[in-house]
Amino acid sequence: MKHCIYIFIFFTLYSCRKDVKLKLPEYKQKVVVEASIETGSAAVVFLSYSVPYFGDFDYTAPEKSFIKGAFVTVTDGTIIDTLKEVDPNTGYLYLGFKLIGQQGKNYTIKVTVAGKTYETNTSILNPAPLDSLYFKGEQDTLGLMWQTFSEPLGSGDCYRWYAKRLGRDQFYAAPFFSVFEDKFIDGKTFDFSYDRGPQPNAIQEYRDDPERGYFKRGDTVVVKLCKIGRREYDFWNTYYQNKTSNSNPFSAPSNIKSMFDGNQEVFGAFVGYAPAYDTIIIPDTP
Repeated sequence: MKHCIYIFIFFTLYSCRKDVKLKLPEYKQKVVVEASIETGSAAVVFLSYSVPYFGDFDYTAPEKSFIKGAFVTVTDGTIIDTLKEVDPNTGYLYLGFKLIGQQGKNYTIKVTVAGKTYETNTSILNPAPLDSLYFKGEQDTLGLMWQTFSEPLGSGDCYRWYAKRLGRDQFYAAPFFSVFEDKFIDGKTFDFSYDRGPQPNAIQEYRDDPERGYFKRGDTVVVKLCKIGRREYDFWNTYYQNKTSNSNPFSAPSNIKSMFDGNQEVFGAFVGYAPAYDTIIIPDTP
């Protein structure tokens, strides 16, 4: 009887096996646009080509995907700013110098690569300032940045959060899931917190940092809360959702919503940021 049971289990398990062959869609390379303009600053644009998930690409040499020789313009309807390629030998980074972002204005970007032009637009809205900042300890001298925020009445507002430690950080850094909307907080005053995001030029150092994600007593921190549009929020929100679901077989798939609507040859966003700033000097002792 025992032998029969073993044989039954063996054939049951064996019969449940089935080879599944998936036919992946043909990979089509896209132009990737990462562009922004904010109050008081000119446009910043990063251009690259997408790379295949299943394919040969040396991720230790990302410059192989950078786009050189593109023609990029940003306009507010009156002034046209032709962006300059910072390093023509490398490509990737294009900067504006003529057009400075202003609240309440609309901007259109045009990117021409290999004779094809891609276009989208954004707006710089009116900022919504934080009421106050405060530090709440979590582990010894480490903790998170908390803020009190009175969200303006009128549904549909969206935001992105950044922070920078003076004397320690080169850039304002956005943590994971740094965007939120006012769907459940419209017109309310509430407190919320964020952890410290990685510097964009030091991702590996951030991963190895034992204080990763935390602020520290003695830090002087500037928080930048940016108001953004709905399409801009949808791009970043779906970007984070997609990154969360990547390689997770139990999560629902999420497609990133590009701001280049309907164009299958280009992907990305052009985000107008309306920042409000607040600064806190975290005391050395509680």
